[in-house]
Parts: sequence; C-alpha cells; structure tokens
Amino acid sequence: MDTISTIAVSIQNPLLTALDLFFDNVFIYAGLILLLVFLAEKREEKRRKLIVSLILTFILATIIKVVLAHQRPCFGQLDCPEDYSFPSLHAAIAFTLMTGFLNKKSFPLFLFFALVVCFTRLNLGVHIFQDIVVALPLALVSYYLTDILWKTPKRKPYGSRS
Repeated sequence: MDTISTIAVSIQNPLLTALDLFFDNVFIYAGLILLLVFLAEKREEKRRKLIVSLILTFILATIIKVVLAHQRPCFGQLDCPEDYSFPSLHAAIAFTLMTGFLNKKSFPLFLFFALVVCFTRLNLGVHIFQDIVVALPLALVSYYLTDILWKTPKRKPYGSRS
C-alpha cells in the first residue's frame, strides 16, 4: 500500500469513523449528493446537466471497475465490500459535483466536500490513493462530455415548421 493510504488508514478517531460510515452508506450518500445539487444550484437546466453528468460518471466508473477488476485493499474497519475498488465511485461522484461548481463562489466548499469524501474512503481502508486519483480525471471527462451533449443543438421534430 502507498504511503498516503497507509497514513489515512492509521488515523483512528470515533468521530471520523462515524463520518466515514455515514458517507459509506450508498443511499445516504446519493441523497446527500442530490440534496447538494438542489440546494446549491437554483437553475433547473444546470441541475439537470449536473444530474446527467453524475449519472454518466457512475456509468463510466462502473464499467471501468468491472473491466479492470481491481480487488479492494480492505485494510480498514469494515467488512470488505464485494465490488471492485478502481476507481472510487464515491470520489468520482464528489469530483463531478465539484466540477459543476468550478465557476461559482461555492466552489471551495465543494472542493472541501470532495476531499473529505476521498479521505473517508482511504480512512476506511476500502480504497488506495490510486483509486482516488483516477476519479478526478474521470469526473472531468464525464462533465466535459455532458457539457458537449448539452451544447449540441436540439433537433426539431420531423414535420415541425421553423
């Protein structure tokens, strides 16, 4: 295991463990992500774009996980999850959300949120630093692809008049 992951796993604190487990719950995490999207972004069109980007990130990360099939390190306090570790879905989703707010005053809060999420994955011992690092470019690519899709002119239905 790399040095960063080793240090993160070695930090033991009951409050930190509670936060780790809070983020580890998939339903709570997904709900929190959606809550942040709806609280932080007032424009409906941008909300939809963010949600599409988050879904694309989830799909791409899941495909990569299945294709590469990296076993989890499982050095931490949890029973080892049965899926693969590379890349971290939690980190990819957090980085995608963060990317959606790059040009906003709230960006530092989303950056902090993403870094906390990443640290909790390392602290639980269910990911190594490599799993986290790859999540960032994956998030950027997903958001960029969504941006391209969003800017593609919408075709008018057949038979409609201009």
